[in-house]
Amino acid sequence: MADDSGALHVRVLTPVGPVFEGDAMMVFAPSSAGEVGLLPRHEPLVCTLDVGRTRVQAADGEQAVFATSEGFLTIERDEVLVLVEQAIPIDQIDVGRAQADLRAAEEALENAGEDTLARENAEAEQRRAENLLKVFEGRK
Repeated sequence: MADDSGALHVRVLTPVGPVFEGDAMMVFAPSSAGEVGLLPRHEPLVCTLDVGRTRVQAADGEQAVFATSEGFLTIERDEVLVLVEQAIPIDQIDVGRAQADLRAAEEALENAGEDTLARENAEAEQRRAENLLKVFEGRK
């Protein structure tokens, strides 16, 4: 729970469980309307998130960076909750696997034909793999 220290308490949760929980000075996330930046004492907000990069910056300047899937973000009383299907810490991204997943998704997309469900699944997998590679390439 956030206190009066002027920090945000941040939780990044997936269906598998928490990926991050801690205090931060800033949070940046890929909302559907564009990147949202949150500071302590932010107005209450609920927004949808797109596939992208979520950053949690501590007071000492250190950042926890995640490749995140679609989901939701809420902030109220300096409590930030990021609910996503997937959040991969940047240091755990397997580039070789992401490249293989991207190739497989592109092939599945080519073979989907008129199968709407197969096409949607392949497009989602393609976005996920492309995001992993983009987030990894954008590291410091």
